[in-house]
Amino acid sequence: MTRSIAVTSERLGRIVEEAASEVYVFGVEDFYFRLVNKGARENLGYNADELSRLTPWDLKPRIRRDDFLALIRPLLAGEVDRLDFDTVHRRKDGSEYDVSVKLQLFDDGDDPVFYAAIQDTTQYRRVEQQLRDTAQRLDVILDNTTMAVFLMDDRQHCVFMNRAAEKLTGYAFEETTGRPLHDVIHHTRPDGSHFPLSECAIDRAFPDRAGVQGEEVFVHKDGGFYPVAFTASPIHGEGAQVIGTVIEARDISEEKRNAEVRNLLMHEVDHRARNLLAIVQSLVRLTRADDLDDYRSVLAGRIGALARAQTSLASRRWEGGRLEDVVWEELDALCPKEAVEVEGPPVDLSPEQVQPLSMLLHELATNASKYGACSRSGGRICVDWAIKDGQATLRWREVGGPPVSAPTRQGFGSSLQTNMARQLGGALSRNWASEGLEVEIVFPLEPPSPIA
Repeated sequence: MTRSIAVTSERLGRIVEEAASEVYVFGVEDFYFRLVNKGARENLGYNADELSRLTPWDLKPRIRRDDFLALIRPLLAGEVDRLDFDTVHRRKDGSEYDVSVKLQLFDDGDDPVFYAAIQDTTQYRRVEQQLRDTAQRLDVILDNTTMAVFLMDDRQHCVFMNRAAEKLTGYAFEETTGRPLHDVIHHTRPDGSHFPLSECAIDRAFPDRAGVQGEEVFVHKDGGFYPVAFTASPIHGEGAQVIGTVIEARDISEEKRNAEVRNLLMHEVDHRARNLLAIVQSLVRLTRADDLDDYRSVLAGRIGALARAQTSLASRRWEGGRLEDVVWEELDALCPKEAVEVEGPPVDLSPEQVQPLSMLLHELATNASKYGACSRSGGRICVDWAIKDGQATLRWREVGGPPVSAPTRQGFGSSLQTNMARQLGGALSRNWASEGLEVEIVFPLEPPSPIA
C-alpha cells in the first residue's frame, strides 16, 4: 500500500512537472514557493532554488503584498473554493507577460498550501487587443461612412445599423428591434398598397443564398417615400451556412431629380434646336438682297441675332432673360453705344419671348444702321418701356438721322418684324415721323417657365 501511494505520488509529480500550464505551490504561512514546475521555471528564467526564496508578489509587479493578502482573504475564510483573476508576471530579465490565474487552497490539516495553475495569455491578449482595435476601426468606418449599412439575422431582424442607416430611415436602431426590418422601412408601396415580405427582392438574398442589387423605395419614419440603390448579400457562418444578410443602401432622390432635369433639358434643347433650324431655313429661303454679298450680310446678321438669343437663354439655363439685356445685346451688335439711350424698369421675359424680341430688335437696329439714325454722325436711338396691367409697351424712337418716309412696299424685314411681334402675343405699330422712325410694340408679360 505504501509503495502504491509512493508510485502514484511520483507519477503525479511527473505530470505536474511536464504540465502545459505553469504550476505553483506556495505555503500559507510564509508564502514561499514550495514547487514550481518546469514550464513556469523556463518562462520565468529562474531555477528552483531561486524560486524557493520568492513569493507570489515578487513575481507580480502590479500587486503588492497587502494587495495579495486582501485578494486571497476569501479563500482563507472559506467563502470561495477558487479564485480566478488576470495579472502580469515579471521574468528574471525584467520582461513581463500576461497570465490567467486559477488559485485554490489545499488544507489537509498538517501543512496547508496554495495551488496555482497559471496560463500564459500574452498571445491571447495580443490577439484580443488586435481584434478590439480592428473592431474599433470598423466601428469608426461604419459610423462615418455615408453608406447606410444594416445587418440582419436569420429571422431578418435588424441586429446592427450604422449612423448613416439611422439618418437614412429616421429610426434609431433600438426602434427596429423585435420585427423584420422590411416591416419597419419597406412595408408599403408608393401607391399605398401593402408590400409583403415574400415579394421583397432585398430579403431574397437570405433564402436564395445569393447577392442581389437594384433600386427600391423605402418608407421614412415620417411616412415619406424615397428611392434607394441597394445591395444585399448573405452572411455565411460555419459550414457555409447562411446566418444573416448585410444590406447597403443609399438615397438616390437627388440622382433621380437630376436625371429628370437632364431628360427635360435634353427634350427642351431638342425642341428648341428643331425650331431654330426651321427659322434658319425660313430666313435662308425668304431673305432678299440686291446681290450675293448683300444677301450674305443680311442673312449672317439675322442668324447672329438668333445665336445671341440662344446664348442669352443658355447662360440663364433656359429660364428666360431680362428685357434690358436683350435690348443692349442687339443694339451693341450694330449701333455705337454712345448713340443709344435705354431706359425702363426691370422686366423678366419668358424663354419663348427672348428669341422673337431679339429678332425684332435686330431688324430695327439693322435698318437704323443702314438707313436711319445710326447711318450718320449725330443720330440717336432711344428705347424705353413701361409696364401696365401685365403688359409691356416698348417704344423705339430714332432722331437725328436722314429724313424718312413710309415705304411703298413691305419687304421681308418688315414682315419679319410683324411676325415676331405676333409671336410675342402682341402687336406692332410704326410711325414715319419727320424726325425719324417711331415703333411701338405692346405685348403681354408671361411668367418665366423654368425647366429646372
